[in-house]
Amino acid sequence: MSTQNILSGERTARYRETLSENWFSYLLILPVLVFLVLLMWIPFVQGIYMSFNNWPFGGEPTWVGLANYEFLFGWEPFYTSLKATLLFTLTTLFQLVVAIAAALAVRELRRGKSFVTGMFLISYTVPPLVTGTIWAYLLEPDLGPIFGYLTKWNVLEETIYWGSHGDTALGVVVFVTTWTFWPFMFLIISANLESIPEEMYESARMYGANRVQTFLRVTLPQLKSAILVAVSIRLIWNMTKISQVLQLTNGGPGYETSVLAVLLYRFAYGQGRMGVSYAVGVILLLLTIGFVFVFIREFERASEEAGA
Repeated sequence: MSTQNILSGERTARYRETLSENWFSYLLILPVLVFLVLLMWIPFVQGIYMSFNNWPFGGEPTWVGLANYEFLFGWEPFYTSLKATLLFTLTTLFQLVVAIAAALAVRELRRGKSFVTGMFLISYTVPPLVTGTIWAYLLEPDLGPIFGYLTKWNVLEETIYWGSHGDTALGVVVFVTTWTFWPFMFLIISANLESIPEEMYESARMYGANRVQTFLRVTLPQLKSAILVAVSIRLIWNMTKISQVLQLTNGGPGYETSVLAVLLYRFAYGQGRMGVSYAVGVILLLLTIGFVFVFIREFERASEEAGA
């Protein structure tokens, strides 16, 4: 008997032994695998396939190859939408800075930590649909109280119609989204911050480390896992969030605030071009994976340099 046959027989024996010892665990995992295949992976593959089809809403799909992608990459508003998506997604880092600063401030409090934390979380507990409606009213140029008072108190010479300009419209969307979701990151980071042993800070003080050095060499490395989790989730949410954008600007003016998720919605339900909307979805998926991958690599490298 050859050596190759002997090794093959040993591998088969090991597989059988593993299966016999862990059959119950595999049985428990089976429903999850079936769920993933039927409700996620099959639709996922079908979605990629449909992106290569011309599929009018309510009609029959027709294979067109790369035509949908050629249309998107040759269509100028697509790049406007892509720019808005990148800017909107990068605000996740701003949310992170706010969350870390708030978590550090709460940690220093001697009294009232629970009260302050509860106040911070109010904006996150309100459904985004309600939050968008409230801010749409508050920031309404003619009837909203914010611009009304600013004009009345002569802070502004005239009302700013922020929805008519791409930069201000995107700025408002970014502000409202940050206000709504930064407490999510704060909650994760604050919980992890409380788990850092006090002895590590005492050691840093003994060696004469100042606050900045202590943060970079003690706090930040210990928060690494929490930051990775929080930012990865928020990146994915930011890339797919459409409710507040639709409420505040409806993707306008033009396509200035039509992030890719909104562009997908507009193609599918505004124009009935399902094939193009699937193509936007594929691009959005690749962009999301790329963002998360790049962030994880860069943050790990920065953490290693800070801890060196």
